[in-house]
Amino acid sequence: MQIITGLNQHYKRNHIIQKYVQKANQHPFHQYIYICDNPHVIEQYFFQYTHCLVNIQIMTWKQYLKQLQVQYHLTKHHLVSSIEATYHLRRILKEESFHCFDMGHPLPFIKELFPLIKDYERYQINYPTINHEKIDDFMHIYHSFLQSLDNETHLTIESIFNHVNFTHHDTLIIEADSLYMTQSQKLIERLSKTCEVICLYTYQDDERLFNLPYQSFCQDSHIIDQPNILTDHLFDYEPVPQQDNHHMYTFVAGTPYQEIQRVVYTIYQKVVDEKKHFRDFTIIYPQQSYRDDLLYVLDSLHIPHSLPHQKQRQYEHSYQCILQQLQQSSSSCFHDIAMELLTLNLDADYIHYFNEISELKGHITPEEFKEFFQMTFPQTIQSSEKKQDEVHVCMIGEESYFPQTHLFILGMNETILPQSIKDTALLLDEDIELLRKQQMSSPLTTSELLGIHQNHILKLLSTPYDTLTISYPMTSLTGETLLPSSLYKQLTNMFTFQKLPALEFLPIEDFYVQGGQSSDKYILNKHIAQYQATKNQPVQLPIDLAQNLYSSYLSVSQIETYNKCPFLYFIQYGLGVFPPQEQKLMPNELGSLIHYVLSMTIDQEKDINHLVDQYIHDHDILQQKISQQPLNQFFIEQLTDDLHMTLKVLKYFLKTGHFQVEYKEKKVQDQIHDIAFKGFVDRIDTYDHYVSIIDYKSSAKNIDLNLAMQGFQIQMLIYLDMVTKMTQKDPGAVLYFNTKKRILSVQQNMNKPIEEDEWMKQYRYGGYVIDDGSHQSLLNLDPTFDKRSSLIPVTYVKSKDEYKGQILTIEQLHILFDKISEHIYELYQHMMEGHIEIAPKGSDQKATHTLVNPCFYCPYHSVCSFDVFYNDYQLVEFLDVDSILGGEEDAI
Repeated sequence: MQIITGLNQHYKRNHIIQKYVQKANQHPFHQYIYICDNPHVIEQYFFQYTHCLVNIQIMTWKQYLKQLQVQYHLTKHHLVSSIEATYHLRRILKEESFHCFDMGHPLPFIKELFPLIKDYERYQINYPTINHEKIDDFMHIYHSFLQSLDNETHLTIESIFNHVNFTHHDTLIIEADSLYMTQSQKLIERLSKTCEVICLYTYQDDERLFNLPYQSFCQDSHIIDQPNILTDHLFDYEPVPQQDNHHMYTFVAGTPYQEIQRVVYTIYQKVVDEKKHFRDFTIIYPQQSYRDDLLYVLDSLHIPHSLPHQKQRQYEHSYQCILQQLQQSSSSCFHDIAMELLTLNLDADYIHYFNEISELKGHITPEEFKEFFQMTFPQTIQSSEKKQDEVHVCMIGEESYFPQTHLFILGMNETILPQSIKDTALLLDEDIELLRKQQMSSPLTTSELLGIHQNHILKLLSTPYDTLTISYPMTSLTGETLLPSSLYKQLTNMFTFQKLPALEFLPIEDFYVQGGQSSDKYILNKHIAQYQATKNQPVQLPIDLAQNLYSSYLSVSQIETYNKCPFLYFIQYGLGVFPPQEQKLMPNELGSLIHYVLSMTIDQEKDINHLVDQYIHDHDILQQKISQQPLNQFFIEQLTDDLHMTLKVLKYFLKTGHFQVEYKEKKVQDQIHDIAFKGFVDRIDTYDHYVSIIDYKSSAKNIDLNLAMQGFQIQMLIYLDMVTKMTQKDPGAVLYFNTKKRILSVQQNMNKPIEEDEWMKQYRYGGYVIDDGSHQSLLNLDPTFDKRSSLIPVTYVKSKDEYKGQILTIEQLHILFDKISEHIYELYQHMMEGHIEIAPKGSDQKATHTLVNPCFYCPYHSVCSFDVFYNDYQLVEFLDVDSILGGEEDAI
């Protein structure tokens, strides 16, 4: 067997095809078979060098194995059907015992399980017990399932040939990038005993991710390659000098639907104006969510395309009759229910299905049979008509790509293209590493799966094209911000992209959406001109109006709101516009209830249930919501139960430490640069000359010092400054306590009791401890800890005799206060000058963007009409916190 590698797939294909066309001409009675993902693409390559394919066949791997099946008289052998698989797995899960699975109702689990079983067959995973309960359970199911099948029923088409002695002597050229499974590799190796086999891999011997899946196959290979800037630098992290290219275009759309419209209308215009054929265009989309919109837009313009149409079967008359009959059925086994349904007037494929079901044995209720039917009967009919002239449309990674077309690549957003591949399979990466250490076969790791995805991208971009257009949308249809991907940024850094030319042929609505204007739409054009001139920004308020509009006292949450978005602050606190009351319980309503109960019970014994009932009775709106909505009643019951555990933990923390409660719901006020601030602190604890403040939150919260210096998460830090001045004590800690119920994840026998200390660690405070050098504040907050505190975010490193974690020195705290107060003053000046811009904060890092951007949950989104083309996010900075605060590691 010969292995041929190289990253330039187009060059490698041309070289190999030209070589074997010559061989085929020299040996007309020898059979040459080219195996690939898309035979139609490879035919175009062959027809560059020959006019006919006499002794050359081009087919997919599956087509080749079907041909072998006939050649070796294995026609009775077949793949296990969905009915057979679901039936056998249901019996196994119901009747046999497992460590991790208790399957009284197994059908939903089977839907996830069966594809995994097929993958395990393809990877030839068969290992002994390794003292891992999850793996042992899965292998138990896997072997029981194989034993349920007869000798002529197989999980995969490759397994049909397990005991075949091959005798034919063809020449096989295999594009093997998609055949990385162990089962396929072993079959190729067996075929090479009698056939001349040439395997082509998109591979180069280095450490880049797209090479990882093929390293074990390509140790001894012949290289056919023609390196270029893409094969050398596509996924580099280092900048690459930009190269001019006059055939590359780009555009940015508002939403994925608008992105698709722009591409399809561009194709339509080129066909009309430039006399192109539809087959001259290829559209690559990144994920299934694009498919329906592509179908709709292409069909609305009657553009022929390669996407198949899908018809939902659940709306068919036969399907609905079956569901109605099952609702009134009293039968209790497969045979009886199937025979009962066969009395209905059903279409032929339904009759065939229930004839097969009638042969199954065992009890099943009509309700479970309905679920069985919905799982095993095809839910869609897919129809595809091959046309002589059509736009090639496919999802990335689905097939080979046609060369020399106008190529459009959609959806170049972060986590979409390249896609985000997560470690969430039945076997995690750590499990796979465990298997490989014991020399056992295993599936691919997350990194290797990402490598295959990158390999698809590399092959796509290496395919020769007439023009390349890349694009991305800025928001999803739900309003979520979408960011350009690292791949998009890398391509635009590597090459000079031109702006995609404006469209001329469009319906009037779409023509305006794309930026065009009709001369007879005077009023509309006037409004558009005004909109463009103002860039969707409100007029700045006069200074005297701004000063009269806003209160002389500010809360910290108000200044934080202005910091997030000036327009949001103006609507809410300037105009006093609030969204209508909803019938569901709001977070602030539940938070007020929690705060009230905790303030009444933290240092005294009171009945929590009575306090909850009394609070609800005293608040009419809350009482109305709970009395009218059963779901709200359930939430209150759950919240009351959680409060018992929350209070138990808080009292444990209080009892463990030396700090004691001094104030609850304490009003505080002070001035920062002559700006009056006021607010309430949930709890103030004191010990000796130290004071700590605690805020109760219904979700996890912490303090990001980088963001705090830019006006975020500053409320508790400002309160700490106010409280230290009010009490004339030194700062000890600023802490958050999450009142939400915890779920403890431990690997231990369920019969053993959970250690209380492990449980308490789940409730550890967030925030920062202030250390004046004596360590007294942290030692008295938790006098019990040895290595890692169960109460506060601090650890002790014995080897260095020092404390680590979320600790600030007094000096660092003062610097932090100075930075925050400076930022607050700038915000206040901006506010009083009348600035009400639509300029929400944001970040090009997704995690940070989620923390600082107010738009996703903003009730005023329809008022501001944030426009992705005119309104920019004010990006937060990534400050050097160590340098600003004095270089202490603990301040991070």
